[in-house]
This record gives sequence, C-alpha cells and structure tokens, in this order.
Amino acid sequence: MLGNKKMHIALIYNVRHVKAGLGQQAQEEAEFDEPETIAAIHDAIVANGYECTDIETNEDAYGKLKKLKKTIDLVFNFSEGLRGEMREAQMPAILEMLGLPYTHSGALAQAIALDKSLTKKVWLYHGLPTPKYVIIGPNDKPYVNGLMFPVIVKPNSEGSSKGVFNDNLVTAPDTLVAKIRATRAACGNGVIVEEYMPGREFTVTVMGNPGVGKGVYILPIVEINFDVYPKDMGKFESFEAKWFLESTLTSPHDIYICPAQLARSVQTMIETMCIKAFLALGCRDIARIDLRMDARGKPHLLEINTIPGMIGDPNVVTYYPAAARAAGWDYNRIVGQIITHARERLGI
Repeated sequence: MLGNKKMHIALIYNVRHVKAGLGQQAQEEAEFDEPETIAAIHDAIVANGYECTDIETNEDAYGKLKKLKKTIDLVFNFSEGLRGEMREAQMPAILEMLGLPYTHSGALAQAIALDKSLTKKVWLYHGLPTPKYVIIGPNDKPYVNGLMFPVIVKPNSEGSSKGVFNDNLVTAPDTLVAKIRATRAACGNGVIVEEYMPGREFTVTVMGNPGVGKGVYILPIVEINFDVYPKDMGKFESFEAKWFLESTLTSPHDIYICPAQLARSVQTMIETMCIKAFLALGCRDIARIDLRMDARGKPHLLEINTIPGMIGDPNVVTYYPAAARAAGWDYNRIVGQIITHARERLGI
C-alpha cells in the first residue's frame, strides 16, 4: 500500500498461441506461458492486495508501458522477450529506460544467464564447478577437442529444453558433427557441447536479496526422478521428457522428488554453491539453478533460469511451485513472495 492507495502492479508476460508440441511455432513459444498461467499470476497478485494490469510484451509493449508509466508502482516481470540471444534482457532494459521498478533480475544478469557459455565463464571465475565444455559459434567449424564422451549438445541461448532432444546425448565422435550442425541450424545461434554428468540431477530455487529481509535463501531441493523415465529415453531433461513424459505417468508428480534425499553435508554443499552462483551473476529476487553430479557424486552447476515457471495448476509440474509447496506455500505466496523480495530490495 502507498498511503491509503493500493500499489498498482503491471504484469508483463509472453503468452503461447499454440499448445506445446514438436511443431516449429510450438518450439519457438516453448518458453512462453499458457493464458491460464497468466490469469493465475494476475489473480494471485490481486489476492496479495495489489491492483494489477496485464500487458503482453509484444512490439506494442513499450508504448503501453509509457502511457501507463505514471500509474505503475511496480512491474512484475514475467516476460521472456520476443527474439534474439539477449531477449530476456529486452523488457528489463525498457523498464530501466522508462524508470519503472520491476521484479526479478536486472538486464545484465538476464542477458548473461541466457547465454550458457557466459554463465559458465562467470561461475568458473568465481571457482564454482561446472561441466567441461566447448562453445561453437554460429560460423565456427563444428569440431570439438578435449572433451570426454558422452557429451550433451545444446543451443547456447535457449531455455525450456528447446533444441535439446533425446538424441542430443552423443556417445561417440562419429555422430557429433552432424548433431552440432543440426542443432545450430534449428536454433539459429551458437552451440555448447558439454561433458555429460552421469549422476543425480537437481534443481534449486534461490530467493531473496543480500542485506535485506531474510537475505538469500534456498527452498527445498528438487531431484529429477529418472526411475520413471522409459528405458529408451536419456536420463536428462530433454524436450521430450520436459513436455511429453509427464502425461504418461500415473501422477505427474512422480517425475520429481522433493525434498531430495541427501546427506546433510551434500545438501549444505549444494545450497552454498547455488547461493554463490546466484550472487556471482548479480541475480535478484528469485532464480532456479540446475545441477548434476559426476560419477563420484560431486555436484556441478549446469545452468540458471532467472524467470522460473509458475504454472498455477498443482497437477502440472513446474519446479519452483513444487519446491515452494514442499515448504508449505500456497500459490498466492508463490507469487507474492517475489513481490515481497522486490519491495524489500527497492524500499517501496
């Protein structure tokens, strides 16, 4: 509240126009959200005591925000951006130009986090472990030296498992060049080739900001449950696993375990590593970090999602809500806690 006036929050977002699938438009919109998710976030913002205006971040978004600028107290940034390798930084940069405060990480952190190789460089500079990798630019020769097989081939600047299919796990050199070329052609940007970690996989939600409120903290750790994967499916979060496996299970929640069953020392190691990874990139309010263990059980950082998904339906799995519900939060708090941390950070 600002005096007796309700705080006015603008919810900015990208919405899907087709259902999840293997078609080109479906893959292009994989990071976007269903209309039902946008409606759920809007309703949760209102339930937390705020006024809310929805603005889709298409090419008209700048004009809409500029027109409403004097009435907006805070922007809830749930926008993935339209296109380009720094698309998640587009709306934060526009909001900063307009002088509008917003939730989630700033433009620089968003730009770096979407680039897997830059993220790894920052983490390595800070002494944080990440699998060995090679980056191959859009015009580089598709050759790799110095990595141990098997390897994973990924687009360098995509999220939501876009461009990472079951056969992107490459076990021998004779098929690697073809897979690099195919992935690069499909996604139109650089490719990262990374040594495959054969151990357990986790995703960790980091919340808060240093020096205000609760500081930076971790929600219950989520483990990916590879025991429910079919035998012919690679034990990693491919596009097929992320978008289609869930519907084949007796319960969609069988796909994960939360809280993950870990020795206390390992849990502390993962929590500490993720907080350091969050701070090294200058993240704010919330992020979700993926990790895998090597053959000896040592965790390595894979990548970070600075705008983690928040599907409202509890029967559809998204990992931040799964972790939050394990902590006892309802959906209103799942949304409201991000606003709280942004307000603490901004002093509003």
